[in-house]
Amino acid sequence: MTANTLTAPRSWLNAINVLVIGAGGNGGEAVDALAQFHVAMLALGHPQGLSVTILDDGEVREANLVRQRFWPGDLGQYKAICLANRYNLMMGLDWKGLPFRFEDARDSNLITTGCHDLIITAVDTPSARREVHATYADQKHYSKPIWLDLGNNQRNGQAILGRLGDNRYPTVVELYPELADMADDPRKSCSAADALGKQDCLINRMVTTAGMNLIWELIRHGETTKNGVILDMASGRQLPRHFPDCGQDSQAA
Repeated sequence: MTANTLTAPRSWLNAINVLVIGAGGNGGEAVDALAQFHVAMLALGHPQGLSVTILDDGEVREANLVRQRFWPGDLGQYKAICLANRYNLMMGLDWKGLPFRFEDARDSNLITTGCHDLIITAVDTPSARREVHATYADQKHYSKPIWLDLGNNQRNGQAILGRLGDNRYPTVVELYPELADMADDPRKSCSAADALGKQDCLINRMVTTAGMNLIWELIRHGETTKNGVILDMASGRQLPRHFPDCGQDSQAA
């Protein structure tokens, strides 16, 4: 049988509204890739490129200066605002950085959940993924945005691409149902050295590059059969995961 093919929505022919949740290791790499995509899309004749909103309520700490896209001069700034300002100043963009958690921005109407074409989650808590899924996965939600989730531990990770509200293209929550019962881990690294002890220096870049390549397939070629990519830095292996075969539903509720 043939794997389901995820096709880029027709709305992507106009400005693609992107919501990035999390501006740390994976989130910062994702924003950098989005900036590159924006320039490439305009060069290829896309009329508007990307419109990006970044959410993260965290401030830049010393522990963030090794694996994340921040430097000593960024210490104390809100991560989301820092990243948005950087690319706006460099590239003349009007991207937004909001120093809020997803659920707070949603409940305060700082974001309009019905307008997002693409959601990228780069978070380290199961609860954040559950909030995104609960908000967008209702079959009545008209936009059914595409969702890329980026996650990793010390030396391996995964990028999962799906479409909310469409079980032909399962999301990270459908593929990993154990997320429903997992508790958040509130522990944070206290120093750059401690942060490197928990995650290798380039793991975020590798996971995000693999995941963002799936988005680029949709932008450039209009479709992909890949449901995600699994990476293992220790072995050097990178394995694609394809969508379920046509005619088969995922086990999503």
